[in-house]
Amino acid sequence: MSADGRYLVVPEGTAAVHEFYTKLYGPLREDAAIDAWYNRFETLNDQFIKAVSDWQKSDEDEKAKTKILRVVERLSKALRDIVPMIPRYENYVRRFNEGVARVDRGERDYVCGPSIDSVHTVWFEFHEDILSVLGRPRDV
Repeated sequence: MSADGRYLVVPEGTAAVHEFYTKLYGPLREDAAIDAWYNRFETLNDQFIKAVSDWQKSDEDEKAKTKILRVVERLSKALRDIVPMIPRYENYVRRFNEGVARVDRGERDYVCGPSIDSVHTVWFEFHEDILSVLGRPRDV
């Protein structure tokens, strides 16, 4: 759906993507290696959530920011392990690296800015993506 020059996925579109992913990634969903990779990701995800929360509570403390960037760098390295299985994930690595570089240059909005390609925005998008690829529900 078009909304002021941006696009939103409507429920029918989400269902179509999930159906396509079931066909495309069905065999991957049965792969023990990707399951193990995802379990390691969940550990990083927990660390990322805590680091972001600490950063927000600390009035954007430098030490908390450093923790966020370290976790993002660890995910970027881990993503390289599954890029051979899901080549388009190389784009997440690139986007994470660009976000980290912008934070390193002092652009603090690239930590958690919701309307830009901040590391938090990219992380959230990746998490939604990998859940869809693996056919897993989002924990509520």
